[in-house]
Amino acid sequence: MQNKNKYLGMSYVDFISFIQETNRCPGGKDTINWILQNTFANKDTNVLEIGSNTGFSSLEVARLIKARVLGIDVSENAVNVAKQCLLKDIPEIQKLVTFMVGSAYDIPCKDDSVDLIISGGSTSFMEDKSRAVSEMYRVLKNWGFCSVTNLFYHTQPPKELLDRISSIIGVTISYMTANDWVKIYTNTKKFEVYKLDTVMLQAQSQSRIEAYVEYFMQKPHIRLLSTEDRDAIRAHWLEILKVFNENHKYLSFMRCLLRKRSLEEEPELFKVEKNFN
Repeated sequence: MQNKNKYLGMSYVDFISFIQETNRCPGGKDTINWILQNTFANKDTNVLEIGSNTGFSSLEVARLIKARVLGIDVSENAVNVAKQCLLKDIPEIQKLVTFMVGSAYDIPCKDDSVDLIISGGSTSFMEDKSRAVSEMYRVLKNWGFCSVTNLFYHTQPPKELLDRISSIIGVTISYMTANDWVKIYTNTKKFEVYKLDTVMLQAQSQSRIEAYVEYFMQKPHIRLLSTEDRDAIRAHWLEILKVFNENHKYLSFMRCLLRKRSLEEEPELFKVEKNFN
């Protein structure tokens, strides 16, 4: 029971850092490609990732466009894993990417210094979302892009499920549509929605979830643990993924590019506004 409680007591971010899950933004590489193509990013683009976790998105951006990337995350354990991944990469990428502990509430960048901000769902973990959006606005250059990839509900889930998800990730999760998320960014400052699309998610089979869990059990640092520890990790990870899988029946994700305006612009009269509820 003591070993089991050791893993149950970890925060969600610390647990996935411990098992070294490649924490991708919703849509993974396809989303990163979408962001870079639609923001016209290149090697001269100064990129900041907020909520870099174990480093996947920051590293992939550097690999694709050879730009300098700073990844920040509040979890020291996640940052340490990201740094380990960076050390395994080629020297060219090691020179381009920096990972550090940092908060979206106090971004370690100067005013108007970042061309592209990438946030792959990290805003969902923030209690004071308006404060984080204000900080993003502060560090972003005029006409710079802020990319947010947030999960949202296309169908309202049961309250019991929301409570279980909230308990797992340690943040209160409420029923939010894509439009709800967009309002958080556009109501606070002068961000304009430059481009937005949505992708529906789906639940996976039990066998696929179990196979995914067993993949982690074969990682070298997990195999070195005692049988009791491995059983506790397996059970805990499987329980988390079962809850997430149920949640995916109600989920989609949005890929939204916001642009920091420096000038007012008249509205487009005949433009059809989409509703993403």
